[in-house]
Parts: sequence; structure tokens; C-alpha cells
Amino acid sequence: MSELTMKSTTAPRLDIFDLRDEVVQDYRSYIESFLRIRDPKVKQFVSDELDKGKLWTPPLLQLNPSYKPGATVTELVDRGIFHPDCARYFSKNGQPYRYHHHQEQAFLTAHRQQPYVVTTGTGSGKSMTYVAPIFDDILKNPNLKGVRAILVYPMNALINSQEEELKKFLSQVPDTPIRVGKYTGQESLSQKTDIQNNPPQILLTNYVMLELMLTRMHEKELIESPNLKFLVFDELHTYRGRQGADVALLIRKLRQRSGRDLLCIGTSATMSTEGNRTDRKTTVSEVASKLFGVEIKSENVIDETLQRAISRSVPIRAELQTCLNQGLPDEHNQTPEAFKAHPLAAWIEMNFGLDDEDGHLIRRSPISLEDGAKKLADQTQITDSICLDALKQMFLWGSKTKGLAFRLHQFIS
Repeated sequence: MSELTMKSTTAPRLDIFDLRDEVVQDYRSYIESFLRIRDPKVKQFVSDELDKGKLWTPPLLQLNPSYKPGATVTELVDRGIFHPDCARYFSKNGQPYRYHHHQEQAFLTAHRQQPYVVTTGTGSGKSMTYVAPIFDDILKNPNLKGVRAILVYPMNALINSQEEELKKFLSQVPDTPIRVGKYTGQESLSQKTDIQNNPPQILLTNYVMLELMLTRMHEKELIESPNLKFLVFDELHTYRGRQGADVALLIRKLRQRSGRDLLCIGTSATMSTEGNRTDRKTTVSEVASKLFGVEIKSENVIDETLQRAISRSVPIRAELQTCLNQGLPDEHNQTPEAFKAHPLAAWIEMNFGLDDEDGHLIRRSPISLEDGAKKLADQTQITDSICLDALKQMFLWGSKTKGLAFRLHQFIS
């Protein structure tokens, strides 16, 4: 599987659709270099199957959604949710962070000292939903020693990535008292010894190492810290079946050994997709409660709150027919304002990106450009080819002007 991501760019303009075709054609040439078929009927059959895309389905398009904004870090400080110094860590170019609404909901849940699970999509800032509350807690309790938070990830690659993200926040404050340490199979003996002798407040590890720490006496200071409070498991959906049972027992051992009433936090983008919103929250609540061994209420399952990026009304059939027959404006007139006012922009957002579920906007499952064009053609009674070309150009226009950013996913057998 490979994924090509189209980001908003300035000139020169990248046509992601042409790039995808080039990649697939290169791969086809590579495949055909192994084929030496003598029988003309078999050779023709194989060629026809490749023409149909037997080894590469049409690419799927997915819009990057717009999240409902929440409070800024300074507003949360003013409300007494965050320590005043949090504003130093969570700012950019002198401007305070404005969090997403779902991030603010997580902060408020942590402030109430209740366990929670965040089930928002990729790129929605799930890490921030526990990083900010942990920073806040450490700043409010500067005299506490030892490990305050254990963050568990299924892969060391995620740990390395998270460490880099944390360093970005910590670098904002040169005199920061907050320390972060990795404890996996990657560190040298001297590095591990330093962590054992002088534990950081935030410990990044994986579940295999966490289990080893529970069995080795020289590491007991890390998991029996008298001030341990936060236990975070990222990518909860990876812990299923036998592995999920093992991790559930591991969490219970840790809670028993620490002797603390830990605040359990989980994140996952893909834990449940069946049923309506209430059904999904209930399912996640039940699974997470079994895993952590503590009750996680369904109202503490925090999903994403989306909003439309295109504010104009959804177009009627006549509007779509008119704009398709007229064609798109020339490149000189393809401004951000013109894009957001265009009927096809609103149609694309609601047919490729968002769906209304009882008044709550959710992400649509990705579909191919061809499927979208067929849907538009059925609605307008205009040919598929005209609709396909118009949609392709609209996606490129929206990406260029930051009107609607999108991703192109290409799956290859």
C-alpha cells in the first residue's frame, strides 16, 4: 500500500492525479518486465486484466476535515483549567494555541479527574489531549519526584515520533522543569541507568518493556513511583484478542503494584465504526473499561466535532447543471473566495468529506473520483466524463487555494 498526500502548495502546481498515473504506469512496467507469455490468448487476457486495474484499484479520495474550534490556552488559563505557565509551552510565533473543541473536552474531563478515551481521526491532535493535561499537572505540582505519567505505545517508531513532538513544546521554555525519557529496547545501558537513578516525570515505553519493568527489581522505582498518576495507552485498537487480554492483565498488575488510583487515558482513530454515534460510544466505552479495568463512561468517549469549511448552501440540481455546462473559471480567476462560493465546492465537501448524522457531522468513507463523478452525473444528468474532469479540476483548485485539502490513497496488490 502507498499513500500520496496532496497538500496545499503554491506554484509550481502539482497535479496529484497525473503523479498517481505515473506511479501506477511505472509499477505496471515493472510487473510486465517479468512476463514472458507465449500463448497469445493468455497474453491478451493478462493485458486486459491489467488495463482493468486488476492489481491497482482506483485511488480513493478523502477530504481533510475542518474541526470545530475550542478555547485558546490563555482562555483555559483564565478559567483555571490550566496552569499559567502552560501558555509558554503551547504557543506559536507568540500566539497562543487555539485548540479543537474535542481537545478542550478532553482537558475538561482530565480536570474532573475522570478516565477518558479520544476516538478522533488521524491528524486531529489526539496526542495533545493528554500531553497538555500532563504538563498542567506537573506544573501545578512542582515538588513531586519520580514518574508522574507512563505513556505506552505499540511501536518504538511511535515513541520516537512522540518524543520529538514533546521536545518541540519543551523547547519553548528553556528553563522547563518537565523532563521526558524513553525506556525501550533502543537505549544503552548507561541511558537506562540514568533513568532508573533519576526518573523523568514522563516516561515513554511500550507494553513489552512495561511488562519487563514489572518483573525486574532494579526498575521498580519507575513503576512503583509514589506519585504516578497518568497511564496513557495510544492506538487502543491494536490491543485485541489474545494480545488485548495480555495487556488488560498487564494494566491490572501495574495498578496493583503502583498502589495508586491511576487516571487512565486511551486514544484510537479506528476503534468502532458500526451503528450510530451513541452505539459507537457505548462500544468503545465497554471495550476500554475491560482493557483498563476501570469504568470509562460513554460520555467520556470523546469523538471529533467537525464543521463545514464551505459556508455556502448545498447547491440544487439546476446550480450544478449550470456550473458544469459553463466550465470552471480560468486559472487567473481561481481565487480562494471564488472557490468557496462555487456550487461544486459545497457539493464535494458534503459528498466526499462529510455526512450529517442526526445533526452531527461525521467523516464519510473515502470513495474514488469515478464513483463521485457517477453520483454527480446521476444527479445532474450530465455525462460522467464531464463530471469527472470538473471534479478533478475542483480538487486541484481547492488544494491550491487551501479551500479543501484532500488525500489520495492508492492501494496496490
